Amino acid sequence: MRSLGLDIGTTNVKAVVVDLHGGHATVVAQASAPTPAGGVALQRTVARLVAGVGTDVAAVGVASMAETGVPLDGDGVPVGDLVRWDPSRAQDHADDLAAALGAGALFAATGVRPSGKAPLATWAHLRAEEPDRWTVMARWAGAADLVTLALTGRLVTDHTLAGRTMAYRLPAPGAPVPQGFDAELLAAVGLRPAQLPDVAAPGEVAGRVRVGGVWGLRAGTPVVVAGHDHPVGAWAAGVRAPGGVADSVGTAESVVRVLPERPDPAAVAAAGMSLVRTVEGRHEALVAGSGTAGAALAWWAEQVGGFPALAPLLHDAASRPRGAGSPLLLPYLRGRQAPSPDPRARAVVVGDGPRRDDVDRTAAVLDGLALHARWMLTAQAELAGADPGAGEVHVLGSATAGGSAWLRAKAAAGPAPLRVVGEREAVAVGAAVLAAHRSGLAAALVLPSEPVGVGPEPVYDALYDRFVTAALDRG
Repeated sequence: MRSLGLDIGTTNVKAVVVDLHGGHATVVAQASAPTPAGGVALQRTVARLVAGVGTDVAAVGVASMAETGVPLDGDGVPVGDLVRWDPSRAQDHADDLAAALGAGALFAATGVRPSGKAPLATWAHLRAEEPDRWTVMARWAGAADLVTLALTGRLVTDHTLAGRTMAYRLPAPGAPVPQGFDAELLAAVGLRPAQLPDVAAPGEVAGRVRVGGVWGLRAGTPVVVAGHDHPVGAWAAGVRAPGGVADSVGTAESVVRVLPERPDPAAVAAAGMSLVRTVEGRHEALVAGSGTAGAALAWWAEQVGGFPALAPLLHDAASRPRGAGSPLLLPYLRGRQAPSPDPRARAVVVGDGPRRDDVDRTAAVLDGLALHARWMLTAQAELAGADPGAGEVHVLGSATAGGSAWLRAKAAAGPAPLRVVGEREAVAVGAAVLAAHRSGLAAALVLPSEPVGVGPEPVYDALYDRFVTAALDRG
């Protein structure tokens, strides 16, 4: 039995067809393309990718980046470009909402800190500053919702995506997730729940491919909104029960820790993290994010002449010895989300000097990314009352290429041993597996992973102390 998984990412759209047999998920076809700017263009891109990987599938799962979406007109047609997640665009409106509704009250209600990338602030921005689009906006669709709408004719989302909007209430511990957006929060920006997608219950099929078929897919094929890409990847890696930790790396990086109980919400908000429910809706989890993880590596590639020039530098940087005084990049291209959020934080190399070469500086980039991940993991564990060095962290995404310099730096930095998920497209494959499972066609299998051959190295303890001190001093 074959299932189609789609991952609508910040940088690329990915499609995979997965054969599910004997408890294994085998990718039999895959394709990707840059994520386009426009809403209509996104639907066309997905259609082209689906045609390329094959349409003989029994289920479809759609995962996507969070916060990004697009207005729809009265006919359900996207109006203009996607409104991308961007902490800077609507920050003034986020501040106004926090002042009017109370920052603490907003976090307690939604598990999301008021920020410019939250769609509630984006909608306030559209209303005030893009009145032409606002006037014609009949409804709003997130990225995964837009694809699902084209396939099924139903505008529907998943609770892991709704939970990123600041317009969806986080349920009390043990209570089921809501199946709709919050009228009071939406009213603050002049919207009604009917203008937002339905929220599918965990385990629910969102809809079925419309009569006549769409993009070559058979009519009646079940379609599932798998959810927010990072939690979907964590679920696919088997991070599903309290104590499980995943580090999901793409353009952005997200650390997900499944919780046995809810920590103090005020402390979570102060750390710049979010409280969410896991994909299955059973457990609460902490999410810490860095908006410029893979993006920081791409930025450095531009400085040295592109990725072909970067490749040998990465190779050499991986084997260059580290010392307590080695240079470190503070990898903040557009502020820091967590821990100790600071929108003013910027990329700075600490400990650079005239005797350093590009190999040293490439090592500084890798170590800065790895040490920021350690900081997120450590702060998260402290909030959960856990030992940061206990257990294993499942790593998935663009940092996981076998033997990659980035993965080696992560393993050396700690704080805990790593397991690497071998499947590079874990989110898309996870979406395919989740779709087949929710459609009653396959078990909820776990993608294979294996321990990374090296563990935390003592020199990184000193580097970590320098890194955190420098990051806070420059805040």
